Amino acid sequence: MENYKNVVKTRITLLTIPVLIAVSLGIYSVFFASEATKESHMFGFQCGFSIVLGISAIVFIVRQKAILNDEMKLKLQYNKENDERLKTIRAKAGMPLLFITSVGMIVAGVVAGYFSLAVFSALVSAAVIQMLIGAIIKQIYMRKL
Repeated sequence: MENYKNVVKTRITLLTIPVLIAVSLGIYSVFFASEATKESHMFGFQCGFSIVLGISAIVFIVRQKAILNDEMKLKLQYNKENDERLKTIRAKAGMPLLFITSVGMIVAGVVAGYFSLAVFSALVSAAVIQMLIGAIIKQIYMRKL
């Protein structure tokens, strides 16, 4: 169980990175962004995305710290993560790769959005639809298996 505690501590450390990114983007948007930049659709999406990213990371940090402080929760979480049924469901739904490609598409959309709003809209829409389809497939397998 000591190894799993180290895994949880590593997760907490890694989750501070999105929080720092969200805070730095917030500081940039308040103090350094020009008025023309603030009026663009891209800027609004970036601000909203960074806020959601930061809040989600904070929620996950709080959950992980609660798990770390309670031995029973730690054991339950360990058993849940190492459940063979859930591992099979995630693999059949393509979750690890699906999430990585969707995040990559969103990042590519944000970068491409500076050049073309149509490309931004297409990439972000495709990424959202891709994640929704993956979530639906995961729910189907959860009921089936």
